[in-house]
Amino acid sequence: MTPSNRYDDDDGFWESTTSARRTEGQGLQRIRLTLACGTYDRTIPLQDGSVAPEGIDIDYVPMASGELFRRQARTAEFDLAEFSLSTYCILKSRGDTRLTAIPVFTSRRFRHSHIYVNNDLVAQPSDLIGQRIGCAEYQNTATTWIRGILKEDHGVDPSAVHWVLGGLNSTKTESDRIPLNLPSNVTATRLGSGESLSDKLASGEIAAIIGPRTPNSYGQGGSVDRLFPDYVEVEKEYFRRTRIFPIMHTVVIKTQLYDEFPWIATSLMAGFEAAKEIGASRLRHTGALYCSLPWLSHHLEETDLVADGRDLFAYGVDANRHVLERFLGYGLDQGLLEREVEVEELFATETI
Repeated sequence: MTPSNRYDDDDGFWESTTSARRTEGQGLQRIRLTLACGTYDRTIPLQDGSVAPEGIDIDYVPMASGELFRRQARTAEFDLAEFSLSTYCILKSRGDTRLTAIPVFTSRRFRHSHIYVNNDLVAQPSDLIGQRIGCAEYQNTATTWIRGILKEDHGVDPSAVHWVLGGLNSTKTESDRIPLNLPSNVTATRLGSGESLSDKLASGEIAAIIGPRTPNSYGQGGSVDRLFPDYVEVEKEYFRRTRIFPIMHTVVIKTQLYDEFPWIATSLMAGFEAAKEIGASRLRHTGALYCSLPWLSHHLEETDLVADGRDLFAYGVDANRHVLERFLGYGLDQGLLEREVEVEELFATETI
């Protein structure tokens, strides 16, 4: 599917003509499916109907990832869904075949910026060895990437620290999205009732927090800071060295649905590709700002310099094989995967 939506920079209006749909007149089947997904520049065209995947009428359900991943992991509630890469890989390694992914990666993020420390206890990465480190969920994708990077680049083995699990900013502890048995060489405890990781970090009862979100104790004038205050430069160096922009989320289809209608995998992937292209063109429009960033154009130019001609948000297996292989290696090394998983096992055959 080639998108025909574009912004006319001269006339200043959106030209919305995308209509690549299967029709009854062509003898091709149309189906209506629910898609539960976050709202991003690269998915909004699917949400607002600017892009219509061929043969699929989408009922878009915008949903925060925490709730979505639990519901999809436990009951496969939605036909199509954004989904945690880590949880998906764990399920695959266990032989759970309820979900089939396509190589669309709706969320990516560098994670050096998401290691928060108490400065009284930690000044450099090696200081984490032997310390108590908090995370809300041991199995989530962000913490898997961070643990892998800390071990590979800084010698901090997950078995060399004491893990503390609990609510990040809330005293409510959420149960794991899927049951998880930690490796025998990993030590972990859960916070008690009425305690939060953020408060424990501020008080020095734990030395660090890793994960996808920011603790409330950061930026409050105390001793809580990032392990890498100059994280932008650190993350740029990491990308130049590894060419890895960490993948966080993929997109999954109910396998029962995919088995019945295998064409939806390529149709959906084409739809996401078209939506990403439209989202990028909207970001780069030089008239009114697309989002509330005063120096948006500067950020885009800076990103282009670092990317050096690469599409940082590229979909597909070929462009991301090295990223996926590194992540699968981390998952196996950390005992999250119950067996070695190959990249080709993860995705619908038609999309590889």
